[in-house]
Amino acid sequence: MNNDTRKLFQISEAARACGLSRSTLMRMEEKGLLTPAYISPDSGRRYYDNHNIARILQIEKFRAMGLDSEEIVSYFVSGGEATELLETLEKHMRVLQRSVEEMRLRAADAPGISVQLMTLSSVTCCMHRCEGHTIAEKYAAMYDFYSDCIHHGYALSDEPMFTISERTDYLEGHISDAPYPFHVCVPVRHEKAPKEAVVLPECRALSVLYYGDYDGVDEAWLALGREVVSRGLRPVGYPRVLGIVAPYTGREIETRRYCSRFVLPVEE
Repeated sequence: MNNDTRKLFQISEAARACGLSRSTLMRMEEKGLLTPAYISPDSGRRYYDNHNIARILQIEKFRAMGLDSEEIVSYFVSGGEATELLETLEKHMRVLQRSVEEMRLRAADAPGISVQLMTLSSVTCCMHRCEGHTIAEKYAAMYDFYSDCIHHGYALSDEPMFTISERTDYLEGHISDAPYPFHVCVPVRHEKAPKEAVVLPECRALSVLYYGDYDGVDEAWLALGREVVSRGLRPVGYPRVLGIVAPYTGREIETRRYCSRFVLPVEE
């Protein structure tokens, strides 16, 4: 190419035009997202052209949509093939819709329950089987296993940790006092997952979102059971409990503002 740098932009100019820092552009290059139009063999200075600027802005737009670096690289490597990108964005949209549902329930600032059918995205996680009955026992097990995963150097994902409860009493219309086994699940990044990690595939699920302190959790379980029966659904696995707002998300959060999602894989 013509190495006339007078027609190109220095890294500081490119960064300023895009509202970013020089280090951000360097990280884009390190991750394979961006290749400068010219790099001086003598000084190592980087120069960018109009195409680079447009690409930087597109990368930032994709990031604002929730795409990670690997997803963005895949889009460019495929020559702009949109099918896979659309699937990824639709998954992100479902996550955003669930977040809106959660925030709407929490904004009401009163105990409440919201029920819906949803698609659970696949999740890669490390699992540990435990047994306990009280909420304190369950959280102790969760904290311990979460700490173990960090000490082992696992790359955690931004999904909340959750439990899978081996129980069916709620489907029978009552809450048993007997302890039951449960699995603590800590989501990890799929591409860096350890060998013992498990992939829970995408599935349809019935969701009960509960807002309030833990005194009302039994009613959330019973609501899940009632909805399964009234909708004529068939459970195809044990229920998961995700602590959206829970003790581990912030010590300063009032208990009346806790928010949990109960999800049961089902066939319609």
